Amino acid sequence: MTDAAVFETPLLITLEQAAQRLAISRRTLERLIAAGEFPSPLKLGRSSRVAVQDVDGYCEQLRAWRVQAGEVRHD
Repeated sequence: MTDAAVFETPLLITLEQAAQRLAISRRTLERLIAAGEFPSPLKLGRSSRVAVQDVDGYCEQLRAWRVQAGEVRHD
């Protein structure tokens, strides 16, 4: 893997970028964080960043809940 390939996929993204990936507003993401439903962001100085892994994990958690609730059929 080249150095350029390492930097193409960021490990940390802004709250705005995380919200866009989840197709929700930044405020909704902030509410999910406050409610403990989404992992707390990392503080870097005065900036907050979300781990891409946390966004992906949250999506997987939502999928698992849908399957458990019987909302998703795999025919």
